[in-house]
Amino acid sequence: MANKIIISRKSEWRNRNRGFQVFIDGREVGKIANGSSEEYQAEPGTHTIQCKIAWCSSPELTITVKEGENSFVTVGSAMKLYNAGLVLALLVIVASFGIPSFLHMPLPPYFGTVQLAVFLPFLAYLLYYQTLGRKNYITITEDDNNIFR
Repeated sequence: MANKIIISRKSEWRNRNRGFQVFIDGREVGKIANGSSEEYQAEPGTHTIQCKIAWCSSPELTITVKEGENSFVTVGSAMKLYNAGLVLALLVIVASFGIPSFLHMPLPPYFGTVQLAVFLPFLAYLLYYQTLGRKNYITITEDDNNIFR
């Protein structure tokens, strides 16, 4: 039995049309599409795995491949709050422009503060993963609960 590193990528809305580049021991070995799995041959021993997309990446994961066994890894986007923040931002936009104009009523004077309270944390969240957190943009973990183990 050949030893393999099997990498599974969760199906997610974010980055759904872009493949993650897969690096094993610093060498690019392929890409993994949204919601798919890829297998890579590996010699027994210690290996480092990293995934990248554009200029963002995962941290390096060190795994040990044992003789006659496969190692399983799961990757996905670290931006877990992206969809919730996007929905909240859209609701604020609708509440800001759609409802008052539909009902022919003025916005309350404090509404600008409410908009800032919603948009600034969401904007900071997006900016973090594009700047300081770009090396943690992708999560990568060894999958100890894999049913094929």
